[in-house]
Amino acid sequence: MARIINSCYSLKIMIIFDFDGTIADTISLGIKIVNDHADKYKYNKLDRESNGHLSATELIKRIEVNPLKLPYLMFLLRKKLGERASEIQIFPGIKDILEELKTSGQKLGIITSNSPKNVSDFLKRNEIESYFSYIRTRVAIFGKKKALIKAKKILKTNFLYVGDEIRDIEACKKSNTPIVCVSWGLNSAQGLESHNPGLVANTPEQALSLIKNSIQKMQM
Repeated sequence: MARIINSCYSLKIMIIFDFDGTIADTISLGIKIVNDHADKYKYNKLDRESNGHLSATELIKRIEVNPLKLPYLMFLLRKKLGERASEIQIFPGIKDILEELKTSGQKLGIITSNSPKNVSDFLKRNEIESYFSYIRTRVAIFGKKKALIKAKKILKTNFLYVGDEIRDIEACKKSNTPIVCVSWGLNSAQGLESHNPGLVANTPEQALSLIKNSIQKMQM
């Protein structure tokens, strides 16, 4: 599902945020939900601390989940996250980043594999729904490259992506999209840095600085 609220055709750059692990702190709860169903669906449990350097493809291999079960498990994960939506918090400092970027005239968007309802409810609860002029949800687990290319064609603008996973870096490289990474999500700073050197933020302040610097370079 894609939602376009305002026209962005005159924009040179739009800042696209990942949702889970970048804006919303769904990772710990998500891993717990995944692990709670491991015995039933016969795959290994995830350990966030020891697997922070692994990409999504490597994680899937590590837990030995049947690829045919992935679509249903993604559906189940979104469903359970929705049922426990009140437990999901916005990461500290993220709202400040969004406010400053919005105030400075930047257009913001979201591309995520999460559901429209989960994303919409979260944005409304944190009073940030109006910050985003483009929202694309239900993207396939390895579908961000396609989603980014499609969004660029629709909006006729260049993107800067902000995400927390090695999977995001891989999608951005394949779609020729610059990316700033944050280390408070699924993948560790070390894992992200090995794929995106010099563009990994450990704090919201660092993230905002890297975003601003990246925008300046893109406009040169």
